[in-house]
Formats: sequence, structure tokens, C-alpha cells
Amino acid sequence: MCCFAVNVPAVTGVTKGVLNTVIKILRLFGVNRAVSYGLLAQVWGLGAGLITMLIIAIRFSGEQQGFYYTFSSLLALQVFFELGLVSVISTFASHEFAKLAWGEGGLLSGDPVALRRFSALLQKTSRWFGFAAILLVVGLVPVGLLFFNLKDAGPVGYSWRLPWILAVCGTACNLLVTPFFAVISGSGDVVAINRRQLIGMVVGFSISWLVIGLNGGLYAISAVSLGKAVVSWRYLYRDKPALLVLAWNGSGARKAAGRPEDTIFWSREIWPLQWKMALSWISGYFIFQLFNPVLFHYHGAVVAGQMGMTLAATNALLAASITLVNSKSPEFGKLVAVRDWQALDRLFYKVLSQSIMLVVPGALAGWGAMYLLQLYSRLGQRFIPASQAAYLLAAACIITAVYAFAVYLRAHKQEPMVLLSLVTALVQGGATWFLGKNYGSKEVALGFLCVNLLSFPFVYLIWQRCRAIWHQPDKLPAASKDLS
Repeated sequence: MCCFAVNVPAVTGVTKGVLNTVIKILRLFGVNRAVSYGLLAQVWGLGAGLITMLIIAIRFSGEQQGFYYTFSSLLALQVFFELGLVSVISTFASHEFAKLAWGEGGLLSGDPVALRRFSALLQKTSRWFGFAAILLVVGLVPVGLLFFNLKDAGPVGYSWRLPWILAVCGTACNLLVTPFFAVISGSGDVVAINRRQLIGMVVGFSISWLVIGLNGGLYAISAVSLGKAVVSWRYLYRDKPALLVLAWNGSGARKAAGRPEDTIFWSREIWPLQWKMALSWISGYFIFQLFNPVLFHYHGAVVAGQMGMTLAATNALLAASITLVNSKSPEFGKLVAVRDWQALDRLFYKVLSQSIMLVVPGALAGWGAMYLLQLYSRLGQRFIPASQAAYLLAAACIITAVYAFAVYLRAHKQEPMVLLSLVTALVQGGATWFLGKNYGSKEVALGFLCVNLLSFPFVYLIWQRCRAIWHQPDKLPAASKDLS
């Protein structure tokens, strides 16, 4: 690995210098910093994703491509260790930040009770994620080694065991930093979140490309994790060191343990929402991440690689579309806290329409690009056929709307879609396994679209019913009333 050593802080410094210049240019046109970083993150994420797919198609064999994308699918098992806590932290932090404000170096000021509750939230969740990171390494490393060994028929022309171990360790490092950026997101500091996301993506992808260019192969996955982790921790130590101190020492949270209104009670406040979120997130794994492992196991690395690259393109479009919703999630929480239902609905409808207007043309453009590639270039063979990719892209349009409805409901500190998520996961997971075992990628993709089409009406009905009930006078869910 020494031949792939990279001075990550130096790369980060160069990246920030270039980005600051671009931000200044955008500000000349009246675009503020938050929007600028968010816009650049979306553009870079989409562009870098396409470049990565191109580099993989050129530098990797079809089998190695299958390992690469199946690595990513198995690393997504981290949702079993997060247990839905990220969204819960962000939601609770947004409610407390209605009475707090950021100061120099991450210092907080405002209502003393809100500050103590915020401190208790950060302390407890930081401890949880520290424990979860250890469990992730201990549990996921042997699972991956066993899974890939089952399909390793003999010596291959690239290393995958050590890259897998390093990729898991890199994922664990990023898991440790999760609660800090969850509370920052909940506070509404969109500039910090978008800036960190953008720089992390630029550094991570750049190092990954360098590693692939130096014939580092599957080490590129751990390079991405390393770059993101260094950027995240560097930001906290430099820009918000007081937040790290708060997580370690607290702010009167222990002294106020006997005052119910001054602390966060996990069993009474967090757990009622977390267990539902955990089930939803775990369900999401079986809905979205099972394709590659199933195809890898039953049809080999090449077919899994084709599905993986097509899913990567679809997910890049989906990520760009839901960024608009995520950027407004803290505002949803604050509007729920003050019960301004009309403003909440106006903002939601605006964001929903913008997301749909982004994802639909993007899906059409993505399908057209795959179709042309498969007609005129050998690189097109690294994707599943365009006729099959159409099923995945159509499903992405539905998922964008479903995600917006879910974020709206979660802003109320409720997860009413948990039962639907479980049923959908069982149906989708079973369909993926059955169709993947007995047929192929075409049937798996078509099954994915059908399940999403069938579940969407139920999503809309749940959203409509909960909105009508919760927005009546004195009908706000108990979990939301606690912090309003």
C-alpha cells in the first residue's frame, strides 16, 4: 500500500483553494454560499460518478467491476449498525435549535434547557456510534471474506481481501463522525454540510482515481472512505472544536440528570422513533442493495458488475434529486416545532415539484446516454441493456416522490410508514432473490419497478391521512409536542 500513499491534507488544501475561487465567482452572480456549495456538490457528484464509471469500465475487467460494486452493496450493511439514528438525531437537533445559535469555534448559545438537551443528545449518540463502529469492523470483515470466498474459484489477477478489510475500516471511521454532522444538519447550517460534502467528495474521488490509475484496483474503495474521513475530522477539529468538547464533557447534562426537562430520555423520546426508523432503514437495504450480492452469487461477478454500474448511474440521479429535499429537512422540523402548517406545506410542495422536475428529465437523459453507448461503444456493454435500465430509472422517479413524503412525515418525529417499509422489503427482497436465482438482471429490474409502483399509492394515502390528523388543533403527535 505504500505506493498509493497520498498526502490527503495537501490535496484538501488545494481543493479548498480552487473551490473558494469558484464560490467567489458564483457570488458575483448573486448566488449565496449555501446554494453555491449545494449546487457544486450536486454537479460534482453527478460528474464524478460518471467519470468513475468511465475509469472503471476502462481500467477494470468485467469481473473486477463486479467485485467493486458488490463491495459497495455489502458496505451498505452499515445501516444495521446505524439503526436509523442519523435522521432521528437531525430531527431532534432541529427542534432544539429553534432556541439555540452557533458561535465561534462551534460554541453554542441560547436557552439553557435547550443547550443541555442538545448536549445530552450529542453525548449519547456519540457513544452509540463509537460502539457501532467497533461492531461494524468485527462483524462485517468476516462476513465479506466468507461471501467473496464462496465465489473465488481460484487465483485472480487482483487483490480483494485486504482492500475489503481496509474498506470496512474506512467505513467505520466515517461512522464515528456521523452524529456530529447529523446535529449540524439539524441546526440548519447548510453551508457547513454542503461544504464538507463537496470537499469530501472531491478529495475522495480524486484519490480514488489516482489509486486506479496506479493500478491499485479495489483499493480505490478504501481511498474514497479515507478521503471523506480526513476531510470530516479536519473540519471538526478546525472549525467546530467546541462541538467535540461538548460531546466529551457535556454542558451540565450530567448535573441536570435529575431534572426531566433538561435531558434527553432515550427510552421515552428517541427510541419510540428510532426503532421505527431502524426498521425502515434496514428495510431499505433489502429494497435497494440486494441486487448485486444476489446476482454476484448466482450469475457471477460480470453480471453483478453490469447491474452495479447501472445502479450507480441511477443512484447518482436519485441523489441529486433528493438533495433538494434533504436541504430543506431542518426547515421542515423547525416549522413543525412552531406549528406553522401553511408554511410547511408551501415549502414541501415547492421542493417536491422541483425534485420531480429534476429527476424525470434526468432519467430520460440517462436512458438515452446508455442506449447510445450500447449502440456505438463497447463501454456500453458494462451496463445492463438499456431496455432493462429503463425499469430502474423509472423506479428512481417514483422513489424521489416517496422520499419527499417520508421526510415530511419524519419532521413530525414520527415514522408511520414502518409497516409499509417492512412489507415492501419482504416483497422486494423475496422477489430479488427469486428472480435473481431463477432468471436474470432483466427480471430483477422489472420486479423492482413493479414493487415501487404497487407501494406508491399506499405511501400517498399514509401521508394524506397523517397530515390531516396531525395538523388539527391539539393533534400533534406526542413525540413532537415534547420539544415544541
